[in-house]
Amino acid sequence: MARTAHYRAADTDSAPAITVRDDRGIPVTELELQHDVDGPNDIDGELLAAGFNRSADWSKVDDGWVAPVVPAD
Repeated sequence: MARTAHYRAADTDSAPAITVRDDRGIPVTELELQHDVDGPNDIDGELLAAGFNRSADWSKVDDGWVAPVVPAD
């Protein structure tokens, strides 16, 4: 099953967060990050701790960044 991580940076109303969704768009993991996270490449450790590895580079989207992820071994 394909999974996608969606990183959203902090704004005035919320902390930075990652949502991992399955191929149907259903969230399987949601992580709230610390406010000092500076960009998508700073969160690979958070993804790994949640059991995922990024399998390609991040791509910019309107509300953040997305990247395909696979289960960590």
